[in-house]
Amino acid sequence: MYQTSGYISDDLIINKWSDIKPFFENLLNEKIENVADLESVILHLSEVLSVLHEQHARAYINMTCHTNNEDHLKRFEMFTTEISPAADKLSHEIEKKVYKSSFFSELPQERYQQLKKQYKRDIEIFREENVDLEAKVSTLSSQFSQCVGRLMVTLNGEQMTLPQAAVFLESPDRAVREETYLAFIKTRQTARDELNEILNNMIALRHKIARNAGYLNYRDYKHDDLHRFDYTVEDVVTFHESIKEHVIPLQRKIEEKQIERLGLEKDDFRPWDLKGKTLNDTALRPFTSGRELLDKTIEIFARIKPAFSANLKKMDEANLFDLESRPNKAPGGYNYGLEVTGMPFIFMNAAGVHTDVVTIMHEGGHAMHTFLTNDESLIQYRNSPAEVAEVASMAMELISSCHWDVFYNEKDKLKAQREHLEDIISVFSWVAVIDSFQHWLYTHAKHSIEERDECFDKLMMEFGSGLINWEGSEAYRRMFWQKQLHIFEVPFYYIEYAIAQLGALQIYKNYSENPEETLNAYIKGLSLGNSCAVPCVWEAMNIKFDFSAKNLKNLMTFLEKEWLRICDMLL
Repeated sequence: MYQTSGYISDDLIINKWSDIKPFFENLLNEKIENVADLESVILHLSEVLSVLHEQHARAYINMTCHTNNEDHLKRFEMFTTEISPAADKLSHEIEKKVYKSSFFSELPQERYQQLKKQYKRDIEIFREENVDLEAKVSTLSSQFSQCVGRLMVTLNGEQMTLPQAAVFLESPDRAVREETYLAFIKTRQTARDELNEILNNMIALRHKIARNAGYLNYRDYKHDDLHRFDYTVEDVVTFHESIKEHVIPLQRKIEEKQIERLGLEKDDFRPWDLKGKTLNDTALRPFTSGRELLDKTIEIFARIKPAFSANLKKMDEANLFDLESRPNKAPGGYNYGLEVTGMPFIFMNAAGVHTDVVTIMHEGGHAMHTFLTNDESLIQYRNSPAEVAEVASMAMELISSCHWDVFYNEKDKLKAQREHLEDIISVFSWVAVIDSFQHWLYTHAKHSIEERDECFDKLMMEFGSGLINWEGSEAYRRMFWQKQLHIFEVPFYYIEYAIAQLGALQIYKNYSENPEETLNAYIKGLSLGNSCAVPCVWEAMNIKFDFSAKNLKNLMTFLEKEWLRICDMLL
């Protein structure tokens, strides 16, 4: 962990804005008479933000772990509506002071090149009136978490969370799968109007934020706000089309294989059959408790690199895991870095299925990234852009798959690897659907709910295999976007998953040929954090930052060979 200068106490408790306000004000009034003074202000601001962000993080963690706890909710809302907006305003003033200093150009280029780009971009798009609007969006995000956290499915007279019920979508009994799917429809329809209203309000606020900053729409604003310096909006749109051309044909082959496995007629392949198993190919059950999931993950990480396993053990000792699904817990999973502690918190909704194994490997990859950058003194460099961060997580999924015998016998390990590769392929098209959908949402900000659902439905068909018979489920398909939390909580943070998967697949290919060299490059690149441009970080990991149609086609060819190899071994 990095050593602080002592400008602010790591133990400072923030219960109100006035507890941390003086530290910002002092920096704003600091005299800058040389480059050393300027660097001192930059460093001290990083330390203040680290203390603030950790306590904000813990408030978010507590709220998502217990969405029905009023005290946790009030503390989180205090940060989002009072403390953070005020801090953002003063942080901007300090950054502007740094940027306008006559010594700014004299900052060592090698060390500060990335920071200079970030400051310039942030100052260009910052508008004080947007701070309060962002706070309102954050409040709506917590409403989304509460709404989805309340959702329960009733099966055979028993109530369970959505992740717990999803287990039955893998049943070899087709009637059970259908019953489960219909129960999901019934449950999600109870939240449909509330989630539509939340998104309506979010879109209106985000559109206003974009217009305040001088942009025509929120899509273009967010592209710049996310510091996407290395590619354009047009590049992303082209990537959508490349996915349609080079991924969908492979997805169709996978679904044809699933139809064959289940012994179905081609015109009778229903949405509840996508994850279905046969009597001879029962659903994978890798663990029975969160404790077992964590212990086996620690064992796998020890095989990959002992230091990685040691990191997970430190997190466990510090109670930095909440893994099992339960009522009144927010959906999804995340790794949240704690800036002062130097370790992250891992949150997920495990229900005993194979996707939970993939999720903890994914979040574990993020966690190792947190550890690899925790001695960096600047918070801006500890937090990598998603095009790097998601390579850390997705590559760990693939690297760890070589060691999944910790969870399974040899045959089930092969099934798990096959399932994982199939999921990777389907995720490409799902990412394209969600990202394309968000492009439309924010370039048509005045749309109606009916138009919104119609747009999504059209995209589902465009990026689908064409094999699924949706008869009777068309209405559910139209509202299927509501299950994707990124649309609500982190808009446009999604295409990075597809971009990063290209990097992860390159790492997996390299790892299969030279594990030690690949792992060293992985560590080298991730240790750079956000201190240099994304293509440079990828280069350090011995992979190419290239999401062209040609590269996508080549990687799909590699992926198909891997998938067919595993399928043949299972015969």
